[in-house]
Amino acid sequence: NPLQQAVQVEKKMLAARKLSGLQKDVLSLYRALLREASKKDRATAAVAAINSPLLTNLLSDTSTTTSHARNEFRRQAGDVARTDFRTIEYLIRKGRKHVKLLQMPGVKGTALFGGSSGRL
Repeated sequence: NPLQQAVQVEKKMLAARKLSGLQKDVLSLYRALLREASKKDRATAAVAAINSPLLTNLLSDTSTTTSHARNEFRRQAGDVARTDFRTIEYLIRKGRKHVKLLQMPGVKGTALFGGSSGRL
């Protein structure tokens, strides 16, 4: 479970050293994003199972909202310098908006994150 893995990583990091407020915000956003994406995946799988049992086999790990959110988060995290606080704070605000959008019932999932040019 990606959420459990994120929590385990966070616990290890906390044991190693204290985290700054910004680091805590990033980890909190990451967990919230994975949590909401996972909910969307479960809802999609449930609908697919009801509509067509054959479609459930077509849902691969690489096409899920959770894997897309995880990959996009990590890709963007790698693009930002650790000392660029202004950009990090901007991305946190933008990420929280994405989490709120994911919480909306009409949102399906992966289309939310935009194309290759958009940041999370």
